[in-house]
Amino acid sequence: MMTQRFALNVLIVDDDGNIRRTLALSLKDFDCAVDQASSVQEALTKIKTQNYDLILTDFKMENQTGLDLIKQAKSMNLESIFVVMTAFASFENAVSVIKEGAFDYLPKPFTTAQLFHLLSKVREIVNLRRENLELKRSKTRREYFTGFTSLSSQRLEEFVRKVAPTEGTVLLSGESGTGKSELAKLIHSLSPRANQSFVTVYCTTLTESLLESELFGHSKGAFTGATQDKIGKLEIANGGTLFLDEIGDLTPNGQTKLLRFLQDRIFERVGSNREVSVNTRIIAATNKNLPEAVATGKFREDLFYRLNVLECILVPIRHRKEDLPILIQRILSEFSQDKVLSSEVKTMLQNYSWPGNIRELRNVIERLVLLSQDREIQTTDLPESLLKSDLTKSSTTANELITIEELEKRHILHVLSKVDNLEKAAEILGITSVTLWRKRKEFGV
Repeated sequence: MMTQRFALNVLIVDDDGNIRRTLALSLKDFDCAVDQASSVQEALTKIKTQNYDLILTDFKMENQTGLDLIKQAKSMNLESIFVVMTAFASFENAVSVIKEGAFDYLPKPFTTAQLFHLLSKVREIVNLRRENLELKRSKTRREYFTGFTSLSSQRLEEFVRKVAPTEGTVLLSGESGTGKSELAKLIHSLSPRANQSFVTVYCTTLTESLLESELFGHSKGAFTGATQDKIGKLEIANGGTLFLDEIGDLTPNGQTKLLRFLQDRIFERVGSNREVSVNTRIIAATNKNLPEAVATGKFREDLFYRLNVLECILVPIRHRKEDLPILIQRILSEFSQDKVLSSEVKTMLQNYSWPGNIRELRNVIERLVLLSQDREIQTTDLPESLLKSDLTKSSTTANELITIEELEKRHILHVLSKVDNLEKAAEILGITSVTLWRKRKEFGV
């Protein structure tokens, strides 16, 4: 059976620059993303911020050895696979590096066939790890979005079931913490593209020039610091899914290029006139009011309609309180099979408004599990901010009276059930279509 080919993230550690460069070229021929370090200290600095599947380290360097790197790196609980290269091959050295945690030992000089054989073995291990991790994450994602009782959650489950197998562009809207990125991954995992790449671009964290380079790639010399060609995330995700997180922050030029891609399935790298064509599905997410951004000229109207093929609004927890008991228990089970919540804690968690939504709920439950000394979690274990919040206090008339907000929600639902388009509904309600869109997003309608 042929080993699955996918990009291995590899770090080469060697104080000989020529060896690093030659090995890097060979590794790139075997579908590896390669980084380099000339010393143990430089390698340790890199692995603190970057995850590597494989670390190929020289045994004997100027100040420290590959064994020193393995010992220090292992104390950081890395899952990287270590392979030691050396021209000083001996049985004793082989035994010592294996004892310290190296996966294998590669004597210099080694052949292309030996390198390929090593990479095949590493891929098998990394692939198994990735599959196991993805199975665990996929189960967690399903538990965030399936099996709930509220109408909005049941509609969401039906949306995912229908949309995942398609090739349509998806727009996910909702407050921060409602799980837009996890929902995007779930849609990908249930699609025919599940075995291909899922790539994320965070539109809100990069400058205009960096964002376009990250998304579309760039050619050498396109701007200061562009010393070589770079493939963008849109191209990396070819055959799979590209998730554009916070699409509302995409730059005007980026919006134009993305629109062209959605229309014609082609784009150009920054600084290049050569057209690139890829088969990449787009899922976008935003916590902004895009129709309002369109009305104020901050977002292209034609791009909005291209993105809004399959729209889903994720409802905040405070508008689907009936789902909370199930969600709380599922998250608790994720962190502990032994801990239980006291009835008082359950009541307080269910009455709290959760402005940070699923993300906040998950963080609070993780904190409770870690800090509680007893099997049963008590109110004294709750964070001070939650204890002091008036939103955790139950109302004695909750089952008899409703808020103006709930009344408004019910009226909007009633009107929407009687007409067949949003423009007519907005006219009956006496509001603009933009306001109706905002209300639908707010109420999860």
